[in-house]
Amino acid sequence: MWGGSDASIEAAEYRARAGALTLSYLTSGLTRDTLRTVLAQAATGTYLVNADELTVPDKAERVNDVFADRYLVEPVDPGDDPDDPETMMQPTPAGREVPLVGATLQSWLHRCPAGPIELGEGSGEALWSLLSGWTSTVVHALAAGSQTVAEVQEEVAVLEQEAVEVRLSMLEEVGLLRFLADPGGEEEARFEPTEWLRLGIAPLAAAARMELRHPLEDTAPIAAADVEAALRLTLPLLRMKPSLSGACSLEVELDEGVLGSPAGMTARIEEGRVVACEPGIDPEADAWVAGSTAGWLDAVIDRNQRALRSGGDWRLPRDLFGGLHKVLFGSR
Repeated sequence: MWGGSDASIEAAEYRARAGALTLSYLTSGLTRDTLRTVLAQAATGTYLVNADELTVPDKAERVNDVFADRYLVEPVDPGDDPDDPETMMQPTPAGREVPLVGATLQSWLHRCPAGPIELGEGSGEALWSLLSGWTSTVVHALAAGSQTVAEVQEEVAVLEQEAVEVRLSMLEEVGLLRFLADPGGEEEARFEPTEWLRLGIAPLAAAARMELRHPLEDTAPIAAADVEAALRLTLPLLRMKPSLSGACSLEVELDEGVLGSPAGMTARIEEGRVVACEPGIDPEADAWVAGSTAGWLDAVIDRNQRALRSGGDWRLPRDLFGGLHKVLFGSR
């Protein structure tokens, strides 16, 4: 199951939406169980913990916690006692993913429209706004375009209007949403994603790949809704060659047992710009590309497309993946 589908869910059973728990854990200093509870509260609106009463460890405690975390570090010699202070430690395979996740998050924070944010205590408000919006699927509801509060609530389904308004306000205050007021006052105000919110898919994707490669029981696999939201948010950012036009079907094969597999979108391109992202696979599209979630993440993050299959006009998937990599990860 993926996180946040049932407002009565117990925190102990909650599995955090892809990417959210890893980004929280690597930046907050709190335990995974505590963060899972906080994310469950954000996702469901059920009161589970008073966030103001949580105690964040100091720097020395955080260092000790890292060396005690067998998910991230392990003895160089497997026979050595990991609790012995003299034991030489090294990153685990999961730990070796941390620098990329951290660098991607820092790169995104540096692109804040109000000015660069440094990763640390000052980044908490922006990051939590992103993660709260992502884990509650408020971000997913806005991926297709501008929405009213009522429309977002209808799409999210499990949150009361007040909770939706709180998450929208948080996103707007840090520059992740744009408030669109009706000048005539005749229609309800709307919210739309900013470019910075669209770019926020980069750290989420890097963290989700770490979870996919090194899974724990507290994180959920990538869901169909995550794929569709990520594509809808990022594809409009692309600026390809003006000579490129056509339709490309994008198919993502989700992990075994995940509902909605394969997740599909069709991107329609006119003169190098993605002008429409339509749910579903168009069999009449000029090109198609398909593969697993792992294959897609490798293609976008590393430009490694070996695990993907494609057909038709080869220029379309080539330039789509090249564009996504450049806009999301090209600066690293």
